[in-house]
Amino acid sequence: MSDQPANLREQALEEAALWFASLQDEQVSEQERQAWQKWLAESVWHREAWAKVEQIDREFHQLPAQRSFQALQSAGRSRRQFLYGLAGAAVALPFAWHQRDILQAAWTPGTLHQTAVGERRQLALADGSQLWLNTNTLITVDERAARRQLYLLHGELYLQSAPETQALRINTDYGSVDMMNTELNIRLGNNSAHLAVTTGEARVELAQDTTPVTVAKKESLAFNQTRSVLTEGISANDEAWRKGYLVAENMRLEDFMKALGRYHSQGWLKCSDAVANLRLIGHYPIANTRKVLDTLAQSLPVKVRHITPWFTLIEDNRNISHS
Repeated sequence: MSDQPANLREQALEEAALWFASLQDEQVSEQERQAWQKWLAESVWHREAWAKVEQIDREFHQLPAQRSFQALQSAGRSRRQFLYGLAGAAVALPFAWHQRDILQAAWTPGTLHQTAVGERRQLALADGSQLWLNTNTLITVDERAARRQLYLLHGELYLQSAPETQALRINTDYGSVDMMNTELNIRLGNNSAHLAVTTGEARVELAQDTTPVTVAKKESLAFNQTRSVLTEGISANDEAWRKGYLVAENMRLEDFMKALGRYHSQGWLKCSDAVANLRLIGHYPIANTRKVLDTLAQSLPVKVRHITPWFTLIEDNRNISHS
């Protein structure tokens, strides 16, 4: 259930964009060029990412003069910033995935509900059950079927079923979750789902293995279409987001930035390797991610650098680098 290939591509594209912009500087040193060559030779991911950034640059040059000017204006007036912006878009790929999910929702029974990045919503179902949608979430709810169905297509939800109601099924690409008199949280990742049961119990059937797995109170289940891993305990963040917080319990800064990035509507967040292993403890408000970034700069030895309006990098404030 590893997201490693996707993560490697994302990291390589971000680094390629930084290297490309650095090499456009007239004062680039021979040492930096050698470091870039070394980086390029380290991995096939690096070489593929570099080819992608070069392709973006070629496409930019092929734009008509007026469109090139408009693109530069929107990206910050410089070709280098334009490259940062386009490479950042290539890394994130949010629009393509969102359109895929919207198309899937059109063919899925029920009423559509969704949230934007950074938005959270609470809904009441017809039987009185309470449903919360986390950031960037897309679901459909079909309460007219003989068996009530909810389809989680993207994102994360928390469901608190009303007492003495009929069973409800939550469907995902990875499998289905049956619940009654239960409170649970379920979050979709790129290659798996994460289920946490707060009260009651739930039964999970994988898409390609229908042998049911029972998840009891205060247990968590990570699962994909073919296998699952059951663990005792649930994360504080399985519930904290409903109250507007992201909880860090000795969390690595890199992991924290990935979690915070889900709520950051102003583009992509990334931290450099030099600060990735710094540790955080505390409760951070997810409604104002820029304020959280300012807090990090005040409490940790890091610098928040807004490379473009849509790409923010967290670096060691004593050593600003290009990787």
